[in-house]
Amino acid sequence: MSNASKQRDCPAVGRLISAAECGENRHTRYACPAQCEHNPFAPANYSRFLEHEGKLDHACMDYLMKNAADRPAMERSFQKARNIPSIHALHAWYEWNLFFAPGADGLTCCQRWEKAGFSELKGDQRVLLRAKMQTRIALLEIHCVLDSERVEAVDLLAPGSPAFVFHDRSLARVAVRFASVVAWIYPLPHFWRLNGTAVSIPEMAQFPAEEIMAEIVRHLGGPTDLEAMPRWLAENLLRFDDALQATARTRRMQMFAGMDARYGKAVYELQAPFATCRDRLDEVQDVKPEDLSNPERQEGFAEARVWFAGSSSVKQEDTPRGRPVLGRILLGQSHWRVEAMSGERFAQLRKKFEQCLATSIRFTGERLDDLSAVMAAKEPRVNESLVPPRLLLEPQKIVLTSSRAHAPPGCQSREGAELEVMRAADRAFLEDQIPALDNKTPREAAHDPLLRPRLLRLLKQRVRRQDERNLESGRNEDINWLLRELGVTEIVFDPPPLRPPVSRPSPKPDTSDEDAVFPKQDPNLPPSPPLPGTPLSLEEASRRMIVGMRAFESAEEAEDSLCNSGLTLIEDASRITEGVLSDHEFSFAVPFLIRAALAFVPPGRRAPHLELTAIQERFRHNLQKLEVAIESGSVNPLEEFPKHSNQPNLMLILMKEIVRNAARLPEEDRISDPAQDIIFALLRAVVDELHNALRRR
Repeated sequence: MSNASKQRDCPAVGRLISAAECGENRHTRYACPAQCEHNPFAPANYSRFLEHEGKLDHACMDYLMKNAADRPAMERSFQKARNIPSIHALHAWYEWNLFFAPGADGLTCCQRWEKAGFSELKGDQRVLLRAKMQTRIALLEIHCVLDSERVEAVDLLAPGSPAFVFHDRSLARVAVRFASVVAWIYPLPHFWRLNGTAVSIPEMAQFPAEEIMAEIVRHLGGPTDLEAMPRWLAENLLRFDDALQATARTRRMQMFAGMDARYGKAVYELQAPFATCRDRLDEVQDVKPEDLSNPERQEGFAEARVWFAGSSSVKQEDTPRGRPVLGRILLGQSHWRVEAMSGERFAQLRKKFEQCLATSIRFTGERLDDLSAVMAAKEPRVNESLVPPRLLLEPQKIVLTSSRAHAPPGCQSREGAELEVMRAADRAFLEDQIPALDNKTPREAAHDPLLRPRLLRLLKQRVRRQDERNLESGRNEDINWLLRELGVTEIVFDPPPLRPPVSRPSPKPDTSDEDAVFPKQDPNLPPSPPLPGTPLSLEEASRRMIVGMRAFESAEEAEDSLCNSGLTLIEDASRITEGVLSDHEFSFAVPFLIRAALAFVPPGRRAPHLELTAIQERFRHNLQKLEVAIESGSVNPLEEFPKHSNQPNLMLILMKEIVRNAARLPEEDRISDPAQDIIFALLRAVVDELHNALRRR
């Protein structure tokens, strides 16, 4: 019996139907419920849906190129978008040309395709493409992470509209409450989807996200009407992102300019015996002993003291944030060094120190490093014409301070002590006088109709930062008690479920089948060097990986560098191997992926553009080839497998290291042979695609 003639129970019509009737009428004539196992758009069938979406995206790209009125011009436009150093460029080009750009007949590409009957597409693909034709730009504010696949958000460009539930595993892994993103979205029968990349809106003082967007759009000559903004953004998303980044950088420059981050060091030669000087210093009530660090011991210092600011009559336990510190004194047998953060505290500490020791010391020199100037110098140049002047109001002010809290009791961990300090700071916040609230306390502002909106924005920022800390640490601290204490229940949403910690403080979801946001590539980096005409030798392949890894103290730093280069390799690899590698197996593979990437993209270089779908296809092809070779009973298929790579020597080194490291693991952590095969297939896909990308460029 053919598949087409098989019968299935249809809950939409209440009778048995054939598979053919099901496929022909799904979500067209029949309203398929979310619980139907044959419904490819059901939440339970989300993985199957992603496969359909990937195939449709390929079909749309093919149709766009083949049916362009001027194909050479379209191809030149595509190559121009590829060369733009922005993660948003390609997808914005794709969305605009498929769903928004009108032709001579006034129809978009997909409208003409629909008019022609979508003859190349199957029924489910037609349903999906009609859904994608409803794509629009939204300004999403995340309200709740429901589970590992679903996120609830509202569109700030459509005030009063109901919340959307988005299915997106990557977003659910890293979303935090009250984060705002400009995203492409479209509706499906049972949930919504993010489509492609998204632009994250950074915090800017008391400006809400919708005001930041409106001010930038207005400054760039766009519409002021909320209803007209989405289409304007669809055509001008890259301009908007450039202006947003320029504004954020200019605000950072303002912050650096207003920050006293001078770090002072002054050296004094002892004019009296060491013990005499030390005893005189210890007579000061605000001076207490402190441990030396290992580098300080290596410099020759024997002891250290901390000099507290303020009066010693203030008990340390009465200040939940700890007792503020003026600076430190490092004690050597012949020379002492005074250190303090900020020029003001450095001057105060020097004055107090010299008054205390008087003629027992002789000043020999000082150094004052302006750390804010160093940080400002690292900021890329900004096109100031893109920056709306209004968004430069209320520049962020940072006062660098240092304090000492009680050491945790023997039964309490350092992590527990840090949590207690943070909780105490949250409790103190309720009674603090906040400049942004006209120096009223949050309790007072909660009852003031004029101040309450400002308080809500402050609290949203506080919740967002708490969720980000949880995401870093893998904890699940709940701050909703503070919101309830203030009676602002309108912004109380359940905290995200407990999630594995991430390596970066502000992670952003990726841009593939789980479309969202990637770290932005630094356009100021020089491109990766071209490859030699022949494959790398064993010596050169090994040298490149060793040099790359030696530039970093940890694999996390190396991964961050690759992200800054524009290479979203780890996130892409995670998506490709989801369901075939366990978390432990994938974690084992990550260092080898990083080493492979560093052989092509040295530290401080810009990565070539890679297509996730190309890596996926190559990975599946490699896996099939490897499985066939193993099943055929070849003497040693792993000796042949690297030979067919574009970089056989690099693959050979990586595979040998994988086998060697896997064998060294404890029995309970051992990586199985099938898992190793999957890692081999993945690495060769990555190596070959990096090779091809550099060759094309």
